[in-house]
Amino acid sequence: MSLPGQKPSDRPVPSARTALTALPALPRGAGGSGDGGGEHAAPPASGAEPPGTPLQEIVRDLFAEAIGVPRRTVHADSDFFRLGGHPAAAARLLARARRILGAGLDDRALHEAPTPARFAAAAGERPAAATGPAGALDGTLDGEGSAVLPLRLRGALDAGALQKALGDVGRRHAALRNSRLGSAGTRLRALAARDHLLELTLPADLVDLWSHTPLAAELALAYRARAAGRAPRWEGPVPEAAPRARAGDLAPTVPPGSRPAPADTRVGRLALDWDAGLHQRLAHLAATQAATLFMVVHAALAALLTRLGAGPAITVAAPVPARDSAALRRAVGPYGRVLALSVDTSGDPAFTTLLRRVRAADLAAYRTGTAALARPGGIALSVLADSGEAYEAAGLTVRAAPPLLPPRAAALGLILTERHTPAGAPAGIAVTAAYQYDAVGETAAAHLTGQLTALLEAALDAPAAALSRLGGGARPPLAPAGTREHTAPYPTRRPSPAPAAAPVPVPVPVPVAG
Repeated sequence: MSLPGQKPSDRPVPSARTALTALPALPRGAGGSGDGGGEHAAPPASGAEPPGTPLQEIVRDLFAEAIGVPRRTVHADSDFFRLGGHPAAAARLLARARRILGAGLDDRALHEAPTPARFAAAAGERPAAATGPAGALDGTLDGEGSAVLPLRLRGALDAGALQKALGDVGRRHAALRNSRLGSAGTRLRALAARDHLLELTLPADLVDLWSHTPLAAELALAYRARAAGRAPRWEGPVPEAAPRARAGDLAPTVPPGSRPAPADTRVGRLALDWDAGLHQRLAHLAATQAATLFMVVHAALAALLTRLGAGPAITVAAPVPARDSAALRRAVGPYGRVLALSVDTSGDPAFTTLLRRVRAADLAAYRTGTAALARPGGIALSVLADSGEAYEAAGLTVRAAPPLLPPRAAALGLILTERHTPAGAPAGIAVTAAYQYDAVGETAAAHLTGQLTALLEAALDAPAAALSRLGGGARPPLAPAGTREHTAPYPTRRPSPAPAAAPVPVPVPVPVAG
């Protein structure tokens, strides 16, 4: 079933995920890029890696919006002017960048830093001092657990070339050392005569959400070379990443009414779909408020948690990539961090006022390499993009298939995956709520997700309304402790509709001095 006003999705789970906290592009035209040819077309030639940090993603979307192309055609090292940028587009970009990023960018900024990666650095971004914390990226505190990164292989498959290619990428990336056909955790399944699924099971603490796409690209490059009877020629050595933090700085806000849970608690999942109309409205609100879609949802989640009794100081865990260099963007490994994004909801502000507070807090955390990291537990939020990029390799296409990473670090983790049309227009959002059975339970997870949807719709209808006047429902009932609604370890269900509710008055906290 779906939530009120939403249609259940009949689409498959997104095939590849890259973190997205960026400004929703408002394309004025269509564009596209095919998979290039040549030995180094997979992975793409240097300069074709996706953005590797939240600020790079925001700048990528600003480039796409100013030029009028889908954001999937803009990479971290894409040159603005070679993409078709002209003086009028450059002026639009600089005006939007100054408003959104709040950075002092002069008129020469785009000429001196014409790529998203360089422009983000010019806007004040600094490399991460530490990735992690341990346990928040991989869902475990002690390194236990496994991640499954499947790859869909379509076309005539040369099993011998694939075996050699797996050996090549295994020698290159520590996370893939045991990824040989027939080894533990690696298997190849034939779905049809020219359709195979390669499943790589890896230690969860050795990969992150942003390893899947470079894995597909690197394997395609190695396969192409081996199919031609030669060893692959890599772009460069595997980089040295920032040190990994062993503990976080701040604890995320816990869903009101949740209970402490053991570290090995089982996790369930709920899935629903926000249709293209809601996606378009959310993107439009974000664009008009100089914010991102992540920031809009972050503001709504903070408002909802305050409404449910969490208080005015709300901290959300936000996994983001920390791949600021081209080498890191091509790497398979744990090169991300989980930010602790805190916002003050006091004073019963208008939703747009709260959104401005969220934007300031989020941008400050994105810029600094020493931003506070989230401890395990509490509530987490991710907004991702379905990249779905296929890499050509000697008559074979390699595409990332739906991954499975253990989400045990958060009591409740909300993952929103955006879909877009080929022209770049919003096409809907797949919403997944991963919850700990013993901490939250299915009933509370379903109600909280439904109330978040209702509050967002209310904010879209009246963005200048005070939080106390927005809908969103009352405190959700909690599933009894120890409830086991399912037997599978990672079930996915569609939540039952949350009951409609009129706006609920909330007490207005006394503003904190200063």
